[in-house]
Amino acid sequence: MKRAAVVVALLLVVGVGLVLSGFFAGVAEEPAVDDVADDRLIAVDGDYRLWPYTSRTRTVEGRTLAINVVFHADAAATRAAIEGDAAADWQETEPEEAAATAGDDQVREFVGRDWRDAHSSLRYSYVEGPSGGVWLTETFELHDGAYLGVRDHLRAYESPDGAYTAIQAHEEYYDWFRLRHTVPEIDAPATRLEDEFIESDRANDVRREYRGIDGGHSDGWLSVIELAATAALAGALLRRRTREAAVDLFRRLRADAERHAAAATLGLALGVVLVGVRFAGVTLETALPGVSPKAIAAPLYLVLAVGLPALVVWRAPRSTPEAAALAVVVGLGGGFVADFAALGVAVPADLIVHRFALLAALGVVAIGRAAADRPVAVAGLLAWAIGLALPLADVI
Repeated sequence: MKRAAVVVALLLVVGVGLVLSGFFAGVAEEPAVDDVADDRLIAVDGDYRLWPYTSRTRTVEGRTLAINVVFHADAAATRAAIEGDAAADWQETEPEEAAATAGDDQVREFVGRDWRDAHSSLRYSYVEGPSGGVWLTETFELHDGAYLGVRDHLRAYESPDGAYTAIQAHEEYYDWFRLRHTVPEIDAPATRLEDEFIESDRANDVRREYRGIDGGHSDGWLSVIELAATAALAGALLRRRTREAAVDLFRRLRADAERHAAAATLGLALGVVLVGVRFAGVTLETALPGVSPKAIAAPLYLVLAVGLPALVVWRAPRSTPEAAALAVVVGLGGGFVADFAALGVAVPADLIVHRFALLAALGVVAIGRAAADRPVAVAGLLAWAIGLALPLADVI
């Protein structure tokens, strides 16, 4: 009876988790409007006022993220300023540094501030000048970091008269269970971009201006950078960012390893596979620059979608139901925590709920296999499949 109650509770967690994650993901930030109202435009420089957002379409109904950085320079000078500084002592991150190594105490991820061309979904912005309004496409895009890991991503829009270049800077990470990028915030990457120019001979002034920008993840402030006329714009701008994430997965399993060896190895394997897929993706992307990141992600996603439940089906019968379920929670849960901690991103609430649902689904599989209860195991696998299908169907 106790086992049945646990299984029912876990299945309820899966169902409620998937419903809630879809609910949270579907909440609109604010109602869409029909056109760009005059009071939504801000004066920056020159003859063109800016609508401080990006949009998926040439309408405000497709609005996404807010513009958060403005350079008082044309696009060519802005891009050169971001990419080059001959006086800086920057070093390029080697491919082997991108492959993090796991020890007992920490996982290190090496990410070089190597601004490169970025290719992504098309986003528009809007300006209005003497001759009317104009929808702009990206003048250029740059990214710092790995497509399959975490990176800062810049979309730049040059005003038609070249008086300024508006930039939408955001942090994004590749979510293996959604097979696309998730944007946790836009403030920190704008600050990091500012840091590149503060006390630099490439900028005469770096300041914040409160413009009351509402929505699009904005806090209302706009970073303004005035480039120096004699700025040094040659060379490569690199910065090495080292993030340390404490990984206590091994310690938690170590105490019970002798008594529950099968459960311990199951938990360890689940965590290693999850974190290993992230590191493998970043490493392959770095080593194979000519290969599309999506081509790399496809087989690695199968490792997660099929490999994780396969490990549970294989190893759980060697453990007690309680130990197998605990191994899934500690191993896979620790893997989720280690993955997000290594990326250093704030996880949206809907995705946290979704991960709990996936954990519960594999926990049901583990209990069913360990107890030789086939209907329970099948129910868990079905819940796992639904949990994977909803993000792919863009429900979550």
